[in-house]
Amino acid sequence: MRGLAPATRKRMHELPLSCAACGFPVPEVVVIGGLRRTACPSCHHSQRIDVEPFDYQGFAMGGPGRTPERLSAQAGFVTPHLADGARALEIGCAAGDLAQELRRRKTFALYHGVEFSPARDMAATRMDRVFTRPLQDLLASGEIEAGGYDLVLSSHCLEHLSVPSDVVAAMAQAMTPDALLFLETPNRSGHARLPFDDNRSHIHFFGVSSLTRLLARHGLETIAAETGARHDARYSDSLRVLARRPAPLRADPTLLSSHPRLAGVDRIVVWGAGRMVEEMLAYYLDPARIAFFVDKDAAKQGGVRLGAPVRAPEALEAGADWTVLINSLEFEAPIRAEIETRFGGRVDRIVAIAELLE
Repeated sequence: MRGLAPATRKRMHELPLSCAACGFPVPEVVVIGGLRRTACPSCHHSQRIDVEPFDYQGFAMGGPGRTPERLSAQAGFVTPHLADGARALEIGCAAGDLAQELRRRKTFALYHGVEFSPARDMAATRMDRVFTRPLQDLLASGEIEAGGYDLVLSSHCLEHLSVPSDVVAAMAQAMTPDALLFLETPNRSGHARLPFDDNRSHIHFFGVSSLTRLLARHGLETIAAETGARHDARYSDSLRVLARRPAPLRADPTLLSSHPRLAGVDRIVVWGAGRMVEEMLAYYLDPARIAFFVDKDAAKQGGVRLGAPVRAPEALEAGADWTVLINSLEFEAPIRAEIETRFGGRVDRIVAIAELLE
């Protein structure tokens, strides 16, 4: 460990007034190994009350969590959501192994790290810059610019902090509006067969509900999560999450219209004038590209949907080289078969709504 403000060097005896993850007031208290910890009845987070000292700055990094398999799994979790050219900041970067693996897969405009332990010397050979002060201090001094990173990462650090909420707030401050946050911690005890973990350097014990609620308190929405991620034999059940600020709820007619399957098509015939017209097409398909709708329901024929007329299937016989969008998930196969059988010579391309959603 790592690049985060270390826990206090004395044992703490003050009972937290609220849960560190979700803010639930007056959490319950349990005693394990003679040391007290909280047990939140709302999000099931647990936090040590009595904390033993741990020397992070003099701690030598070991090898179990640095296996190629683990690093590959972490990178594989992040990179599908990440564009090339990102600016990255890794809190608790250790020797820079994850940075090295990510750089094999993606190009980065820059990759910075924060690390307190001696591993920072190795990290400095794999990253553009390694800081040795807490993130909060770096932001306050201006050494790290607020909103300067497209990706912020931290793996197996958050559980060591006295006040993880403060560091999550600092991470959010360092992120651009569209940035990603990657976190990994032990999942509860960190092992599916063990009911609790008594690692004395761990102050907080996160689970899916507590970590996602902590992020939500700082305006971050979890967009991906997985458990069962292996760190080592002791922590074979880790929790990985990706979070970002929620996208605004707004319609965008280009989301489906710009799909490659509709490339080069000016006018589309939509087969199916049912409920998905209002529930999906009205928000995500450009109505100006709809020539007309086709529907076998006589009650719908003669009507207007999204400014375009609704006609019987026979309307396809009046033209040629049509591109037909099948606006149905349940009946895609029979509709496709009917188009091919009855109008194969008139239809140039058949596109299913399911294809546009892939």
